[in-house]
Amino acid sequence: MDIEFGELEHTQPVVQLRPDRNKHYAVVACGSPDENELAIFVDVDVMRDMEAHALDDTSVELGGVLLGGQYTDEEGRPFVLVTDSLRAEHYESTKGSFKFTHETWEKITRERELFPAELQMVGWYHTHPDWGVFLSHMDMFICDHFFNKPLDVALVIDPCRGDRGWFQWTGDPNERVRRTGGFYLTASRFRANELQRYTQILEGKLDMARETRFPIGDAPYPAPIINVGDRGGSWQSLAVMGMLTAQFLLLGLLAWKLLTPQPVMVTGAQREADRLAAQQAILNEVIGKLDVAPDGLVDELTETRARAEELSTDKLAQQAYLRELQQQTAELGSERDDLVSDRDRWRTSHEQLESKLDDQKLRIAALTKELRALQGIDDETLSDATDEAKSTGGLSRTWWIVISVAAAVVLAGALAAISVRADREKRQDGEEQPIDPSAFEADNDT
Repeated sequence: MDIEFGELEHTQPVVQLRPDRNKHYAVVACGSPDENELAIFVDVDVMRDMEAHALDDTSVELGGVLLGGQYTDEEGRPFVLVTDSLRAEHYESTKGSFKFTHETWEKITRERELFPAELQMVGWYHTHPDWGVFLSHMDMFICDHFFNKPLDVALVIDPCRGDRGWFQWTGDPNERVRRTGGFYLTASRFRANELQRYTQILEGKLDMARETRFPIGDAPYPAPIINVGDRGGSWQSLAVMGMLTAQFLLLGLLAWKLLTPQPVMVTGAQREADRLAAQQAILNEVIGKLDVAPDGLVDELTETRARAEELSTDKLAQQAYLRELQQQTAELGSERDDLVSDRDRWRTSHEQLESKLDDQKLRIAALTKELRALQGIDDETLSDATDEAKSTGGLSRTWWIVISVAAAVVLAGALAAISVRADREKRQDGEEQPIDPSAFEADNDT
């Protein structure tokens, strides 16, 4: 290949704090990284993008370059930090090969100018769809000529088999490039739970379909999930998956309710007629297949069914009539109780009236005695009058006349006494007159 990527930059690694010792980051090991190997830290969003790129087209090989930094820690051990990636364009690829072209490199160079200067190329990645994870002779050619710094790395992804591997330079002539046992995924400390789930997906412990944030093609990433609190454990992952499952079930139920056609509202009579017609059609079909079925069996069954339904209807009507009679009986019982109450009330009132009548009779007898004393009526006549009053329940017409005459006499005497007293008082006011004893006696008699 006559492609030249330009002058390669060989700079001394800068001392920096490793992400797994930096409280700002959440770091999860993917695979089994060895302490004696080159530590490779990859941002989880960058890994997502490369995995999505690998799934775009599995009929040919795809690739791109890795951006980040190459550093050493306080103990002098080197490590690589991958914080971004650029997809290669205008490349040449087949089912088993991938080649950078001049246009590819020019495009990458222009895009790199838009990034900060400290963000350098630290390696490259490409895919082996259904070929496995390894570096072919063409891959080694690219590594030897374009990514040959001691800390440069290479990533191979097999999207069909769900496998991936990182390769580093060893400095050993017999084994110049070796696949690492694993690598580290990094993210903000607030995304620790999400990082755990995605690591399990890459290791095959969870299905890729459960990763709702995994991008398809060039689809944009959803908003990151922020978890405030500790880094969590397996129980939190189970709780999150349970909540997601419940949400999916709820959405499915709503969709089923919305998409299911509503039944057409029909009347009860029409529904019953349709049901009977369907049953009769089924009976006709079943009985028609019987060789020994007597003629007219379906009609007889239908008639029997109709009689049974008629009897059932009559029974329902009788039950309704019985309920109506029970209701009327209850109403009559209530009216009877009201009449008994009114009767008791009237009986009490009648007894009170009789008591008052007896009192009036006694008063009449007393008045009769007084009248006899005033008119000189003998006791025998008074007794007869009293007995007659008691037997007839009142005074006879004769007695009413006598009483009226006596009352008139008493009233006349009272008026005369008042007139005499008024004259006497008048004479006393005008001049003193000797007192007339007869007038005094008349007044006393009155």
